Amino acid sequence: MSAQHSSPLSLPIRDPSRSAWVDAAKGLSILLVVAHHAVSFLHTSGLAPPAVVAVNTALASMRMPLFFLVSGLFVAGPLAAPWRTLLHKRVAFFLYLFALWTLLRFAFFHIPAVAAVDPYVHDTDVVALAMAPLVPGSGVWFIYALALFAVIAKLSRPVPVWLQLGAAGVVSAFVGAEILQFEAEVWTRMARHLFFFLLGWHARTLVERVARSSTALRVTVTAAACVGCAAGAVVLGLRSIPGIALGLNLLAVTFGVLFAAWVARYRVGRPLVALGAQTLPVYLIHIFWIAVVMVGVANLDVPPVAQYALPAAIAVVCTVLSLLTHRLLVAGGGAWLFALPRRLAYRAPATVTG
Repeated sequence: MSAQHSSPLSLPIRDPSRSAWVDAAKGLSILLVVAHHAVSFLHTSGLAPPAVVAVNTALASMRMPLFFLVSGLFVAGPLAAPWRTLLHKRVAFFLYLFALWTLLRFAFFHIPAVAAVDPYVHDTDVVALAMAPLVPGSGVWFIYALALFAVIAKLSRPVPVWLQLGAAGVVSAFVGAEILQFEAEVWTRMARHLFFFLLGWHARTLVERVARSSTALRVTVTAAACVGCAAGAVVLGLRSIPGIALGLNLLAVTFGVLFAAWVARYRVGRPLVALGAQTLPVYLIHIFWIAVVMVGVANLDVPPVAQYALPAAIAVVCTVLSLLTHRLLVAGGGAWLFALPRRLAYRAPATVTG
């Protein structure tokens, strides 16, 4: 297998088993992730207005749940393969990237100018680095989670689907209500999002049916329902009730699927679809570019009005820079930064003929 090892985070846009809306959904999710990190950096530097922080917090209902749902849509094949195949093509692949990029981030964020704007300082000390295999850092926890979720899903295959989704749903509901919490916040996140990975795996037909039913009216109505329900839950203090936060997540994910399916039909959605086919390099690289941009922005006198537009501007610029960086690195022989080296990659057993 070549170093260009395929990834469930970055499958070809023309794969006949996929739909354009899937890539649009992934593109939407990764843009929200980049914007989220931009807001975190801006907030640390005192450049994020309260309204921007509030919107960023609200978008958490869709950001990672949608990404995990889409990640689970095409996992049935790998899970049906032998353990050796799964461990090579999913677990080893993701854990390799996790270890490599944890080290790269650790080194980069020890540059003094970068460290000064870093909102994730707890990830950059030696103890955190040593504990990373047990407590993954905030930046690359999603990669770690995909490896872990693949193993959990493989182990749970004999378990009835209703029990898998029921158990994961209950855990997600109690975590969302902040009744169940782990000492390491990243494990709390994973406990909350496993349900959506399993839902994508088991409910692919239902999710695709929702996507096919998308219309502009349904997108608009669902968006209004998301805003109204979220506001009502906050005003009435309902989020501490188990199941409320999970329900808001499901509603937000439904909107994400409907919106992605709708926008993918039009020319305006093509950039989002194209981005969705290249989410892995953006996920891995964007935090470096945000830090570089913030080193400059933190020293500027940014007008209050402009601060509202900064997260979106930084998200777009750093996404484009991440894609260009990826292309340059691969062209320069750095494909090993994004794929298992040839000597470690999975090799299918030779077929005996004759």
